[in-house]
Amino acid sequence: MSKRLTSSLRGLLVLLGLVSIASLALAQPGPLPFDPTHYWTYHLLEQQPLPQPIFAKDQFFRQGVPLTVERRERLLNWVHKNNSAVPDTFIHYTWWNILEKLPVNRQVIVSNQFGSYRAQVLNLEFMLVPAWKNQQQAVAPHANHYLCYRAVGFPGPPQGYDLRDEWRVDYQFPHDMEYLCAPCLKQHQGLVFAPVDTVTHLAVYPIEPYSDVFYPLVADQFLVRPEYVQQEPVEYLFVPSEKTDLPTRTRHSTWDRIKKLYR
Repeated sequence: MSKRLTSSLRGLLVLLGLVSIASLALAQPGPLPFDPTHYWTYHLLEQQPLPQPIFAKDQFFRQGVPLTVERRERLLNWVHKNNSAVPDTFIHYTWWNILEKLPVNRQVIVSNQFGSYRAQVLNLEFMLVPAWKNQQQAVAPHANHYLCYRAVGFPGPPQGYDLRDEWRVDYQFPHDMEYLCAPCLKQHQGLVFAPVDTVTHLAVYPIEPYSDVFYPLVADQFLVRPEYVQQEPVEYLFVPSEKTDLPTRTRHSTWDRIKKLYR
């Protein structure tokens, strides 16, 4: 009897140990739900109009819309925010102004390291195009294109952050969110660039850095040339975020309401 009890107890302890190991394994942090890379901007000192017709499609324009990217205005350089991760330091973006400021007027929930807030997406403003910096290659970076919209409702964080890239170090207090960038599909000259990550959005906060002038080679799908770039207010911090759509209200006709009364 004693031997059977000891054997049973030993088996129970082994089982509990396996359960504990499985629980610890489940508790280990997995991969992040989105790309953790932050970016900050350097504006281009010499901007030349270079209109390019494109076709783009995203969560706000599901059927797609013809657009005109008009000029390259800024370089987005990756940045460590309080030592945040940058998995791929070769990927950069360029900011292209879009002529058609199409209205959206949608409410969404934006969530990131600064919190989670309801935001109002107002209208289309610009596009982010994957780019190389001092590293031109035959193909474009394997990264999302983004359509970026003016948005309000997400307050800036109460504290400042250490920001560091390969050029400089700064400490900035981001202001209230001004834009929200959503992954998009882009067509240009017969080529289709589908989003590679539909989860990662970018919430865009104004900051006020000053820098020296730098002269990198900037290469994207529209333009390849050296650019004079500099940080001078206002610049922007792009923070990886997630977006949740809110249901849109549908207006029912008077006849629909009457039919419901008599069902």
